[in-house]
Amino acid sequence: MKEKQRSKWEKLRAKGKKNFIIFNGVIGWGVPTAILFTFLMSFMENYSIRFNQDFFELLIISIVLFPIGGILFGLWVWGWTEKLYRKHIGTK
Repeated sequence: MKEKQRSKWEKLRAKGKKNFIIFNGVIGWGVPTAILFTFLMSFMENYSIRFNQDFFELLIISIVLFPIGGILFGLWVWGWTEKLYRKHIGTK
């Protein structure tokens, strides 16, 4: 972990784990991934984007499920980064 990364992590860490998971996991990963997934699946199925009932059903399902995955993603990233940070500062 470089000094710039350490400094950035300390600022994020100071805001707390819950804040990190909500903003980085749910909002930063889950919601954009849900939207991207919906558009890609719609395009792959129709070779165009059609805003029909199937599109909106998939969007609603994705907006529910991907943020749940975002919670897990946020937890994983928090744990991984915390491990690197503690290793960097010399504690366990």
